[in-house]
Amino acid sequence: MRILLLAGLLTTATLTVHAAGPKPVAASSVKQWTLPNQLHVVYVPDAKAPVVTVQVFYHAGGKDEPADKRGIAHMFEHMMFKGSRHVRPEEHARFIDAVGGNENAFTEDDVTAYHDTIPPSALEFTLKLEAERMRGLELTQKTIDSERQVVIEELRVSLENNPISKALDTVMHLAFKVHPYRQEAIGEKKMLDTVTVADCRRFYDTYYRPNNATVVVAGDVDEATVKKLVDASFGALPAGATPPRPSQALAEPPQTALREATLTMPVQLPVIIGAYHTPAAGSADVVPLEVLQRILSGGESSRMYARLVRKDHSAVFAGGQLMVHEEPGLFLTFAAFLPGGDPKAVRAALEDEVAQLVQRAVLPKELTKAKNQLASEAARRRERVADLATQIGFDSYVSHDPERSYSVMAKYDAVTAWDVQRVAKKYLVPTNESIVVLQPPATPPAAIVGGAK
Repeated sequence: MRILLLAGLLTTATLTVHAAGPKPVAASSVKQWTLPNQLHVVYVPDAKAPVVTVQVFYHAGGKDEPADKRGIAHMFEHMMFKGSRHVRPEEHARFIDAVGGNENAFTEDDVTAYHDTIPPSALEFTLKLEAERMRGLELTQKTIDSERQVVIEELRVSLENNPISKALDTVMHLAFKVHPYRQEAIGEKKMLDTVTVADCRRFYDTYYRPNNATVVVAGDVDEATVKKLVDASFGALPAGATPPRPSQALAEPPQTALREATLTMPVQLPVIIGAYHTPAAGSADVVPLEVLQRILSGGESSRMYARLVRKDHSAVFAGGQLMVHEEPGLFLTFAAFLPGGDPKAVRAALEDEVAQLVQRAVLPKELTKAKNQLASEAARRRERVADLATQIGFDSYVSHDPERSYSVMAKYDAVTAWDVQRVAKKYLVPTNESIVVLQPPATPPAAIVGGAK
């Protein structure tokens, strides 16, 4: 989930990324079809290793929740392991572990996904397990109460007691005034406390249907076998009505002025986070924005790191990240600096590096390096079947292009310096920015030792 994004970036963004040339573009071997109940199926053959991954993506994330039940999608990520009509609680995971596989799940703003990686001999059994919980989940008061507490504890640890996550949450609420993306998919305690069995049944019957799901099968198995087994497992499941999309009625109005906030919490390093509105993942502008992000923050030789850390010594870390969503997203900039540092100077340097992209075209060597980084990463995401399937499932609903992993490399190659400058001028402007300063509390006066007798 995105509440972990910035903490991860603070750990990894200072690693050097070398501008090695991209690997050759592989032809897409993705096959897609739709069952009569509207279940979307994506298959990718890959015989490099004797494994198969089965991943089920539901088009049901944080943005699809009722406005007064934020966190219910995340609860389902847990409840789907708590027993169904023919599978006892926790047995899904035990069955997958018993065949030498592994399983997990995640919830995002746009999707909730369940993934199992197994030996090919266990494919039929695994597909039956996923079909079983797609429509046979048992929803009881005991399960809901138990998983509610699990999610609340996650919320406490990863958001409420994590200063960086709180700062990111603050900037999301600054940037989005209307759209559900303002609220973390992990949920909100006061709303989680109100979730009932009836609420869960309504959400499940609305979104956990074959016509709102994509099954991705990738690995060492042939297409005919996949078609036969998927149809046998999922074909009889009934479709539901077209699910509502509440976020579509909550389009974020254009931001017309800078928004600012200061957050004071115990923190070892003060942090500045900026956020600029960007288009939806399916926009043609996203690819040049990805290249732009690499030029600003793709390793220690990137502009932000070179300026703030190496040259000015005003920060210990600096970078940026493009947050893509099915609906409009954000481009984040951020820097961490030592206590006692000047936040105004750090902020000015971050915004100056953004302004440089707006004012003049990038250098050819910067452009080539950024495109090579992105192309290499796209190739690496196809090396493991589990990673490839996750990307395909994500792209199916977020970018609306299951084959983006294969087509995007040519798009990176086509980006020009003019494209980068154009999207910088369009999106990275001061009136489109929200900025949060996370700082420690003022140092309390030293305690007086001793006293009057």
